[in-house]
Amino acid sequence: MLSRPLVTEPRAPASLPPAIDPVGLSWIVTVRWTTLVAIGGAIVAGKGILDAGVTAAGTVPALAVAALSNLWLMWRVRAGRSPATISVAGALICADIILLTWVLWQAGGVLNPASVFYLVLIVVAALVLGRVWTWIVTALSVAGYAGLFLGQTGELRAAQVMHPEIALHMRGMWLAFALTAVIVAILLTRLVLAVERRDLALESLRERSERASRLAGLATLATGAAHELSTPLATMAVAAGELERSLAGHNQAAGLLDDARLIRAEIDRCRRLLESLAGQSGEPAGQAPQQTSLSAVLARITERLTRADAARVDVTVAADATVVWPVEIVATAVANLIRNGLQASPPDGGVVVDARHGADGQIQITATDRGSGMSPDQLARAGEPFFTTKPAGQGTGLGLFVARSSIEQLGGRLVLSSSPGAGTIAQVTLPADVVAARTNHV
Repeated sequence: MLSRPLVTEPRAPASLPPAIDPVGLSWIVTVRWTTLVAIGGAIVAGKGILDAGVTAAGTVPALAVAALSNLWLMWRVRAGRSPATISVAGALICADIILLTWVLWQAGGVLNPASVFYLVLIVVAALVLGRVWTWIVTALSVAGYAGLFLGQTGELRAAQVMHPEIALHMRGMWLAFALTAVIVAILLTRLVLAVERRDLALESLRERSERASRLAGLATLATGAAHELSTPLATMAVAAGELERSLAGHNQAAGLLDDARLIRAEIDRCRRLLESLAGQSGEPAGQAPQQTSLSAVLARITERLTRADAARVDVTVAADATVVWPVEIVATAVANLIRNGLQASPPDGGVVVDARHGADGQIQITATDRGSGMSPDQLARAGEPFFTTKPAGQGTGLGLFVARSSIEQLGGRLVLSSSPGAGTIAQVTLPADVVAARTNHV
């Protein structure tokens, strides 16, 4: 079992990543300037409308410190500093909430119209700072508003004496604010995560489209190469065979006979490689899906292996199932994965293949080898055309690329996970009925 494996497939995030986002952080800078303007408006409204006892001498130094901190944050964002900037921005937003609460407490409390600005800070936190900071900002805002209500100002007490209905209205306002703040936080964080997942899905779709385009190019290249080289290779094979037969009866030409046999063997190897490229790079749709059983597909996969390789493969079918697949395409793809695992494993090691039918109608075929595993850089490039970790001359770097492309064109996916020194797991997931899955998707 692999320990903390690296996985090639991207996952949908549980929350926004705590990384530098210049555009989002620039919004925070702008909102903080707006917050300072709102605080200034709260002071004016407190003195001019509510006749509160707020003084400029007590608030200007705090506003100046907030302005300097925002200038520093602006410089830090533009300079692209460390990812800790996101935490610093969250802390500054919390400081702004405390400053806003303090000013409002002196400038009329909840009667001051600037008290609604708490919601703006919650919105920007949800859009930029991520789930954790969003709930911190929301809790602090609700607590600040509650503090203004519970620690009633003289203006609020006077208003309640003159108009008793204001007390009931204020209680309803505090409850409405708390519920609104929580609802805004929940909706915005879910909206941001939905957008994040959509972007990941679009990126995955773009990568699949690019991979399909590269596969089409490889198909054209392989077909052309097979066509152009098949004739001269066939001619050389005939000539090598004639030379081998001519030298067979001459004892003095034993060395030349070995050379002729080597030439013929290498020619056969080149022809098999070209045939493999031409055959594997074709579209999966070229083979009609047919109804069969999962165990029959696994048997077809085993048939594609040599006797020595098949002896090193341990196949387990957790539960047989009926599948509608283009059997040859699936068998070729999975057999390639098994060969890769066998080549990566030591001579006394093998590959464990597990097939099972999931409750969601998906079939999972997992091949686990006992090889040396892959480094993060190698895993990131696994599946690229012509990239291989095998020694020179022992691989073309197309097997995994073709396998992934074929599986994805059938509506499935191939996920690789690996850790250096702990082997590699290749997991193929396919719908049990690729025809029905394609129809439902459309």
